[in-house]
Amino acid sequence: MPEKIRIGLIGCGDIARYHVSGFRELAEKGLGDYEIVATCDVMKERAKRLASEVKQFQKRIRPEVYTGFQNMLKNEDIQALDICTDHRTHHLIAVPCLEADKHVMVEKPLGITMRAGRRMIDAAESRRKALAVAEDQRFHLLNRASKWAIEQGYIGGVQMIFQIGVGGSPNFGRDAIIVGTPWRHKKLEAGAGTVLDNGCHDVDEFRYLNGEVKEAMGFIETFEKTRVQRDDRAKIVQRVKTTDEDAGFAILKFEDGSVANWSPAYWAGHGEPSSCRWIYGTKGCLKGESMMLDDGRREDVTRLYLLNADEEEREKSFPKGITNTFALKIHDFLQAILEHRRPKVDGWEGLRDEAVCYAVIESSGLGRPVKVKDVLEGVVEDYQKEINESLGLS
Repeated sequence: MPEKIRIGLIGCGDIARYHVSGFRELAEKGLGDYEIVATCDVMKERAKRLASEVKQFQKRIRPEVYTGFQNMLKNEDIQALDICTDHRTHHLIAVPCLEADKHVMVEKPLGITMRAGRRMIDAAESRRKALAVAEDQRFHLLNRASKWAIEQGYIGGVQMIFQIGVGGSPNFGRDAIIVGTPWRHKKLEAGAGTVLDNGCHDVDEFRYLNGEVKEAMGFIETFEKTRVQRDDRAKIVQRVKTTDEDAGFAILKFEDGSVANWSPAYWAGHGEPSSCRWIYGTKGCLKGESMMLDDGRREDVTRLYLLNADEEEREKSFPKGITNTFALKIHDFLQAILEHRRPKVDGWEGLRDEAVCYAVIESSGLGRPVKVKDVLEGVVEDYQKEINESLGLS
């Protein structure tokens, strides 16, 4: 293997620019075991713009620009690809890349449906290539500190989790097209709405902090039937009819018997945003950054972690003091390639996250609790059937 992993970026929209910020920080901190050698987007100007941003910190080489990923795959120097496209195309791009013997990182969620995700995993395993999901919540300092505090026994055994998120802002909530991406509001292009798109972040936190979810009872709703885009003068310039949900409400039962009350309503709500994450154990609770114990002790959990966690553990979790979650998840992907191991959030982790999200959605349609195992194994896929048929995923 060459000294540096040679990487191509596919999809050069806003989220890809966050990925590039992660690559930039790795380079600045002396962890640049990579070279970005290509950018690809159906809009050539976006690919050129991203290539220029890369060139600002990657002085030795300017990425080659492509408008089709098939042509990019002809570049035999490329070893790994970072895919930042819409949900519907994840497996359509990732599978050919894996079959071309490239390592792949793909933006969350893993696939538009469970079947799409399995196609990606099967391709990665058959070629023995790393498949990572760009899920960054378990790399977040607060989440690492919270997990450490739970492992140290500060709050005792976890009993209950309450997590609520309401959009309520001009860009997330109300009647706005979410971050200027109309496809997010169309079932056949996005798979599902906020329960999958944002919810997979929450679920990855739940599973990281508290283990596997066994069963879900959920209800989804579309409060805003039409989404709009406004110009600088608040004039409506685009309308989209919504065919997926903008809010979800669920009860999750974990394998250990604990329960989560989860309300991912990130795309709904007027006025102002609201959010909370409370974790209650047998000896105390975690509310965001704060830890309150039954004996009256109060601590900032992140401060407690930084002061008391093993130095080697902290360096392993946050190499060179990096806390940028995009940089950390990219670093893990690169290290997985170099060390011939699975990424921390590999295809199976991403699929398990997605299974919980779809268990909530399937439960809403069926009007009964749904076991996550049944979604993971394809026993329950009523909601996903239409999407799978549109893609020929049988």
